Amino acid sequence: MIYRHFLVLFLVICSSWAHALKPAGPARFEKAIQAFEAEDAAKSPPKDVTVFVGASNIRRWQSLPERFKKTPVLNRGFGGSQLSDVAFFADRCVIKYKPKQIYLNAGGNDLHAGKTPEEVLAAFEEFVTKVRTALPKTAISFISIPPSPSRWDEVEQVKKANALIAESCEKHGVVFIDVFSLLLGADGQPRPELYVEDKLHFSEAGYDVVTSAIRWQKDILAFAKKDAEKAPPENPIVFTGSSSIVKWKTLAEDFPGLPVMNRGFGGSEVFDSFNYAHLTVIKYKPRQVVMYAGGNDINGGKTPQRVFADFKAFVAKVHAALPECRICYISNAPNPKRWSMIDKMIEASRLVEEYTKTDKRLQFINVYPHMLGADGKPKPDIFVADQLHMNPKGYVIWKEVVGPYLK
Repeated sequence: MIYRHFLVLFLVICSSWAHALKPAGPARFEKAIQAFEAEDAAKSPPKDVTVFVGASNIRRWQSLPERFKKTPVLNRGFGGSQLSDVAFFADRCVIKYKPKQIYLNAGGNDLHAGKTPEEVLAAFEEFVTKVRTALPKTAISFISIPPSPSRWDEVEQVKKANALIAESCEKHGVVFIDVFSLLLGADGQPRPELYVEDKLHFSEAGYDVVTSAIRWQKDILAFAKKDAEKAPPENPIVFTGSSSIVKWKTLAEDFPGLPVMNRGFGGSEVFDSFNYAHLTVIKYKPRQVVMYAGGNDINGGKTPQRVFADFKAFVAKVHAALPECRICYISNAPNPKRWSMIDKMIEASRLVEEYTKTDKRLQFINVYPHMLGADGKPKPDIFVADQLHMNPKGYVIWKEVVGPYLK
């Protein structure tokens, strides 16, 4: 009798081991795919949608619609999935929607399960082939496999898989969005604040980084192309920030004799300047940085306190690399289009101004009062038709106010 009990126990254990060692097939996600189909039946997906697909970092991205308000988005991430699973279910979770754009993020689970970088590449190319065959005009972007503290022992495999996929992207017209390096700190390790407690999945701060990369990588690469075509000046004064910097086309003309550089990217927020500071500011080893940003942040729903926190992070990042660099912040400018938000913009500027008083390397440039008319409202003749951006008259004001701070 005892022998029989041991035999049964042994068989159960062996069965469990066999089950555990058996490769998990895509069928285990059938329930998740059916849930998507039930969701589609209950509410028709939007047309010309942008589909985000992949593993749990996509599935858990609850703030996705808020982050891409101007774009209809659909989250089709299913947690625990491998890139091979996404390729297998591409017809049912991607292609059926005929999306304009696809963002794919997967591959880490494949490597964690023991697959090689070459196998991950094969799954990626299978996915691309499936989509391109059915939807030749749909744009595809691959968000690189991220590093994670809990799987740091797999980092070399992640790097290799990313390198193989990046090369394949270039061959097949797919955009490779590199978030890997952006998620690392100065010590070369994953930044803890970008992950939740499991040290695997992104926190909202992590999604900030990914969002910024999706929006602005193209602009950042364009700067690198410019640098290759024409060498940047030595010891420059770098202007960075949002569209009011981008549109300052007379920058060099306005400040002759000074090595000014324009590295603004339109629509950006203070966080984006922080996120890409190493590529838009630090790499040039500037003697001075002039930033204008914050209005888009407020317009997007961020608080003045968040604008201030992101500016402090930008300052810390720049000064960690360039301790002697002077940093100037141009106050949030008044404009007719966003006049209803002016109190929040003033508060953001006030917080930054108080902070600049604590460090002699920082300066606050207040353009606000110079842009107001006798009635206390924005001068109507210094803006273009959109009532947001300045015309040449507006930039004449900025030239006069900003000029004395440049050295």
